[in-house]
Amino acid sequence: MHTTTMAMEPEMSSAARMRRVVIVGAGFSGTLTAIRLLQFATGPLEICLLEREEGYRYGGLAFGQASTNWEHMLNIQAGRITLRRERPEDFLEWANAEADRSAWPLRWQHHTFGVACVVPRRIFSQYLAERLQGAVSDARGEVTLRELSGETIDVRATGHGTFTVKYADTACESAAVHDLAADQVVLATGHLAPVQAPFYHRVKGSERFLADPYAPEAQKWFRSVGAEETVLVTGSALSAFDTVVSLVHSGHKGQILICSRGGHMHDTYPVDHEHDIWQARRPPFLDAHELTADVVVEGVTAEYAHLRAEHGDGVPEAIFAERVMKAWEPYVIELVSRMDAGDVRMLLDRYKSLIVTNRTSTVREIGGVVRDRMRGFNGAPQTVHSLPAAIQDMRPAEAGTKIRVVFADRPDLVVDRVVNCLGNNTDYEHTGHPLWTGLVHQHRYATPQSKTHRGIEVGAHGQLIGADGAAVDGLFSVGPMRQGDETTRRGRLGAFVFSIGTLRNQCFDTAMEVLRRMDENPSEAVHLPEDVHHCLVRSADWIVADIVPPLPDGDAARLRERLLGYARQHAYPATLDYLHAEDRTGRDKYRSVRADELADTAAALAREFPLTTGQAGRAVSLLTVLVEKHAVHNLCDITQLARWDSPYGQQIKHAPKKES
Repeated sequence: MHTTTMAMEPEMSSAARMRRVVIVGAGFSGTLTAIRLLQFATGPLEICLLEREEGYRYGGLAFGQASTNWEHMLNIQAGRITLRRERPEDFLEWANAEADRSAWPLRWQHHTFGVACVVPRRIFSQYLAERLQGAVSDARGEVTLRELSGETIDVRATGHGTFTVKYADTACESAAVHDLAADQVVLATGHLAPVQAPFYHRVKGSERFLADPYAPEAQKWFRSVGAEETVLVTGSALSAFDTVVSLVHSGHKGQILICSRGGHMHDTYPVDHEHDIWQARRPPFLDAHELTADVVVEGVTAEYAHLRAEHGDGVPEAIFAERVMKAWEPYVIELVSRMDAGDVRMLLDRYKSLIVTNRTSTVREIGGVVRDRMRGFNGAPQTVHSLPAAIQDMRPAEAGTKIRVVFADRPDLVVDRVVNCLGNNTDYEHTGHPLWTGLVHQHRYATPQSKTHRGIEVGAHGQLIGADGAAVDGLFSVGPMRQGDETTRRGRLGAFVFSIGTLRNQCFDTAMEVLRRMDENPSEAVHLPEDVHHCLVRSADWIVADIVPPLPDGDAARLRERLLGYARQHAYPATLDYLHAEDRTGRDKYRSVRADELADTAAALAREFPLTTGQAGRAVSLLTVLVEKHAVHNLCDITQLARWDSPYGQQIKHAPKKES
């Protein structure tokens, strides 16, 4: 019987308890990591899913019931939001055939979802919740889920290869503090608190000021805004667009001023927009001996102009900028690695708004709400305005019923309300959060990301990197705290450092790594080079060079070819079948196939080469592990479009590649 409980159960002794993974945070990343663990765990395992705010469960800030209404849409098409990278049609199959629509608004109850449809965020939250319950039902009998309500205040290593997770129970009035033993911990704490600019200090306690448009009580605050009140929104990224949607949904008809220093705003995708991936030449400025900030700014400007002139005919700016920035990701990796860290941070800070608004446009159901109100119609005057300006101060006005906004470059403005949309804090050195303060400063298990100072340093699979520069065994992370790593490791910028696709890949990869480490026999544990699994040839080379005993040159070359043949012809196809299986029955079938092939290959190698049965078995077993890591890596490669083995595949179109 699978258990799902909100209550705290008495802690078992360390000798009696089964292995346990604790996931801190049950938003999108935490929930999806739990789903993956439930899907692929093959031995006894308890998964504990801890969430401090029930309104964020199964969705977090972006998709949670507390932070959204039915007018908030995902800024991505329905065909691209599957939870399972290996099954791109999964969301559409769920939404059109399985979802319980009884609580949906009439507009959506009889809606048929297609590849290019928009999706309300609340439906996506339901998708997460129902897929979690499905994973619980399909998991092995000895694999269980415990859902706990509580705020995690500390994670501490015990010195015995395990951790103690300390949390305050928010399910009871006493807020009792509990200790929870864990073999592995996955931190899925989501975004830090919103940025609080210095000019807010006089108004941050005012009911006229909303510090966080995604807070649990934010939708109630929006409903309290008078229909004709003037609202100033600080910041112009997607959270500002969400704020406009919240205001309009609440019946607001007054003036909305979207204020940012540069006045940059997201464009709107054309109606027939299809996402695609272009290729672009390596920008010539990267040949410079030294990449200073000035060289980079001048070089990026010139290269963008070149690409626009060469390939921009007939391509709307809303699409062109996004595709160029995607095509530049490999070069961003090189650029960041060669630049001084101070220059990297300065450029990311100075051009933050420009990067964010150009990296992605908005679907019409989001952008249209804003853009249409930035126009004047006969009988419907303009109500949304872009206000490029630098704010110096804010202070209560007219006995606290209004807020005076002081600008550096324009006359003061008196408004009825102010909404903070400057984004979330990304500096993990100064979080104000007890858990992260302890991890960074007290235990020194985590350290701020060195190049970007956005998020924390992590290894290839999300392992925390401690102050000593070494990975902390058993402590992983998924979510926005990895945004700096996404930039330095994968070249991602803007919202794509924590997009659905990015987080989906993190959760899959991290869950599989957690399970691999838990299945590993400590006495036979081998340190796997971080990136060797990216290439099967390198994997076979490493095993021959570092794992098996020295062999004569001829035998070493033959063994390498035999291992490579096994990996390509048997292990990799069987692993893909295993990962693509729809349920546990299918996964068990393909696990058995892999096990038989492993045993047969090991026996054959022991006969063909001067290796003992144990040595041959160890070599093939390690290669099988690397093949699985290779398969997961490939499935998470966003440049490889997932295959559509369903009727929805006929709806997919792809624009031609652009090269220069």
